[in-house]
Amino acid sequence: MSGVTEHREIEFKYRVPADVTLDLEELLRGADTQFSREPVRSMSATYYDTPNLNLLRWGITLRHRTGGGDDGWHMKVPTAPSAGSSSRDEIRVDKPADAVPVELASIAAPLIRRQDITAMAQVNTERTPFLIKGETDDHLVEVVDDRVSVGTPGSTPSTVFREVEVELLDDSRAGAELASVVSAALLSAGAEPSSLSKAAQALGRRAGDPPDVPILDYPDLDAPAINALQAIFSRYVRDLLMADVGVRRNLPDSVHQMRVACRRLRAALTTFRPLLDTETTSFLREELAWLATELGQVRDTEVQLAALSEDIHDHDACAFVVEYLEQRLRAARSSALAALRSDRHDFLIEDLILLVSEPPVGPRAFEPVGAAILECVDAPWRKLRRSVKGSDLNTPAEQWHRIRINAKKARYAAEAVAPIFGEGYRRLGKSLAWVTDTLGSRQDAQVSIHTLEEIAESAPSPIAYRLGLHSATCAAAGDDDVRAFVKRWPDIAHQAHSLGLR
Repeated sequence: MSGVTEHREIEFKYRVPADVTLDLEELLRGADTQFSREPVRSMSATYYDTPNLNLLRWGITLRHRTGGGDDGWHMKVPTAPSAGSSSRDEIRVDKPADAVPVELASIAAPLIRRQDITAMAQVNTERTPFLIKGETDDHLVEVVDDRVSVGTPGSTPSTVFREVEVELLDDSRAGAELASVVSAALLSAGAEPSSLSKAAQALGRRAGDPPDVPILDYPDLDAPAINALQAIFSRYVRDLLMADVGVRRNLPDSVHQMRVACRRLRAALTTFRPLLDTETTSFLREELAWLATELGQVRDTEVQLAALSEDIHDHDACAFVVEYLEQRLRAARSSALAALRSDRHDFLIEDLILLVSEPPVGPRAFEPVGAAILECVDAPWRKLRRSVKGSDLNTPAEQWHRIRINAKKARYAAEAVAPIFGEGYRRLGKSLAWVTDTLGSRQDAQVSIHTLEEIAESAPSPIAYRLGLHSATCAAAGDDDVRAFVKRWPDIAHQAHSLGLR
């Protein structure tokens, strides 16, 4: 996205009583640090959200700020949290304040769908910043002491509080250690850890409501099976939505993660079909298959680009392959983004949110988890076992591909119920993940052969010859994967049998 900048923000937030004097020099006495006090900044930020606060409930903030030295639009998107800190990616767009930039609105589209974004809160801050060095002359940590007033746009601020943020400027070990020293000093002075954003403080109790798809607890074995279905579906739908945001940001591996979420959902709808209304779930499976297909060309091209650019050692041949696949990747990504921006995709997300809150179940969904759910897991395992029977090195590639697909379904079933039924299913899931990875490597080798044949058709003769040689190498690598599977399969079958799977 042109005109857009990003950086990873890792910070620790603390609430501090208004009458406490923040003397960093005194707090850090004895620590090997140097710090400087920067000029006080007056900042004004307008926070935007939907009327239902969809963004904030998903942990995302969107604001337009002036006076901070980085005036403009800012969107903060959570990443995987680290211990005690809030890790977020901050995306900046330098555009006028009169309209939310489409670059930012499009990122949040799967979470807000067709809802309007409007100004929801006004936050004014008097900021006193401190820059802290460690043993080197590099600034590793910034501490800001904020006096904050919040309210709704156009109104007199209704709440005043004080917040201190400790942000890593350098994510090295030295920076993390220095941040820990500063945080410990603040805690000893009476500060209290906080995860509440300034916008959340302005918007009140509703800001603490769960998102459209909350994380639901896994039930006990004697609870109704519908509770287990909701817990399973909630995680998979959340994974899909977060990956969707990542795809729109063009993050590495995001297409793969979104495609996996589609497959897990489809597999769950199939595995637990005896407990569900088949008419409704058949439609959802079809729509998820459509979405996975739209993403498939991007993912398949990414895999081939990574593999072939690394494995082809001839410079000219490698350059020809990379140029060809990069052109294909750009076209595939454009097509996939068009699908994600379609009404069809929006309607699918609405249906998936409803799947979690009101799953379309049949009578058996109200039987105890211990019986109903576990019985469902047996079916994909039996299908896998039957497909493996009689396979060997001479089995056709198409059959190995079917075995891999069946292994994925059995793997997803085991992983889905592992939080309920325990470590045995978690270990089985890991073993089946090895199967899918191993046979996946074989399948990737087969796809590489077809890709190289396609590229060779438009390549100069010397390059086409070298691509042909590499095709033979791919075929040999695939045979090694099959040998590894055949050797380990009896142990995996015994592992499943010990869990009662037939």
